[in-house]
Amino acid sequence: MREALTREQVAMAVERRGCEGIPVMMGKWWGNGLVDKYGNALLDMAKEYPDDICELWYMEPGFDKSPNSNPEYRMGYRNDYSQFETHSIGESVVLLPDWDELDQFLEHFPDPNEPGNFDWVYDQVKKANGRYTIGCWWRLFHERFWAIRGMENLMMDYYDNMDGLKKLGHKLIEFYKVIIDRYAEVGCDAIFTSDDLGHQQGPMMSPATFEELYLPLYKEIAAYIHSKGMRFFLHSCGDNTLLLDMLIEAGLDVFHPVQKGCMDMDETAQKFKGKISFLAGVDVQQLLMVGTPEEVRKEIRHMKDTFNTPNGGLLLAMGNGIMPDAPLENIKAALDEMYCM
Repeated sequence: MREALTREQVAMAVERRGCEGIPVMMGKWWGNGLVDKYGNALLDMAKEYPDDICELWYMEPGFDKSPNSNPEYRMGYRNDYSQFETHSIGESVVLLPDWDELDQFLEHFPDPNEPGNFDWVYDQVKKANGRYTIGCWWRLFHERFWAIRGMENLMMDYYDNMDGLKKLGHKLIEFYKVIIDRYAEVGCDAIFTSDDLGHQQGPMMSPATFEELYLPLYKEIAAYIHSKGMRFFLHSCGDNTLLLDMLIEAGLDVFHPVQKGCMDMDETAQKFKGKISFLAGVDVQQLLMVGTPEEVRKEIRHMKDTFNTPNGGLLLAMGNGIMPDAPLENIKAALDEMYCM
């Protein structure tokens, strides 16, 4: 098994300046229940595979409740959300049910300089040992709007209240710029975040809606990340085929995961390879669940042949969290093949 790639080797692959190895990021993405099922057998196996990239996750603000002792470190602005509508299978509260309260919502926006929210980042960056480092958080724009408004409201907002979404988007950018500054201060090489823009058969919004609302926001955040000398990674589940041209135009550097069953791997590579780099994700929905170890290995070899070039442009990851029904031998086969030189 190979050693961890150097910071420069990862940067070369990301920036398509040569290929001295295919970096792995989020190869050991354990889904809920996986560690409970396999315990030490999984964790001991994982030690065999080096971490090419050091992921630095700051403590994000909560939604209706703060994650720390400061009750204001959250997106919500009301003291009690217990009677409010929920969404996402009842797990989340609609934080802003009425646009008339937008100003009040924005007045209570959390402080990106919240004391202690970068403590884990400062601790982990000391252990990076010269590796490529990436500042991480979940939910950028669409996912954040979804969390604040609820999906049904958001789908209507695309037609009824684009102005409100644009105002909220610019407030998010103000917050993110401070977070990006803080990651730049610790020497991060890139930013990774998420926006599940696709469902199984297409984007969650029309390309025209994306162009009007999201493209300017993406351009601004990408330009700011680049101004700090960092690269921009995005996770987006589902079928993003109709949006990739605009994401590239916005300045996205690395796209994850090219979801199996939603996006055609070969067509995506044929159209976009060389224009953007791919953090290609191994299929956790079908392949790892029901495939054989040899089928897992064969698919990953195909991913390498499809997306990589002599100039690089390919990193490998799991497509999402590995589910507990995935056989341990399939997980090991995937990791073996991902790390094979």
